[in-house]
Amino acid sequence: MPPKISVRNLLVQAFLTGWSQSDRVIPQDEYLESAIRVIEMMQVDPESIYVEEGLGLLDGDEVDHLDDMVRADGVWLYYGVEAENFFLLQWYPDKVSADAKLAQLEALGDGKQYAVDLTLKRSNPENKAENFGLSTPNQLRS
Repeated sequence: MPPKISVRNLLVQAFLTGWSQSDRVIPQDEYLESAIRVIEMMQVDPESIYVEEGLGLLDGDEVDHLDDMVRADGVWLYYGVEAENFFLLQWYPDKVSADAKLAQLEALGDGKQYAVDLTLKRSNPENKAENFGLSTPNQLRS
């Protein structure tokens, strides 16, 4: 049985990876919260996650499938096209196949793509970014 990670934790790791590759002008907690709050819809399969972004869900609504478990072995790739308000997380069995797909995605030139680093840690781990999809989430405490 391969190791598993929750969809919620995989999304946080994907956002942490994005933040680590950014200019880091925005504080990490703010970056995570802004990435989380715009999720409107998510489809989850064992080896892929498709997310649509927008204004977020109505107050009190939450994104489905956050507690589902997906593979934590292999390599997860993030591919997002901001202009089209979506991103994908796709699982690959090894670094070679993931790198080949990254090269294909980079050739498209229409989005942002990277391998998700599952080893990253939050700089302020006691803060929980758990307001997935809420349009008016509780603010993270510093």
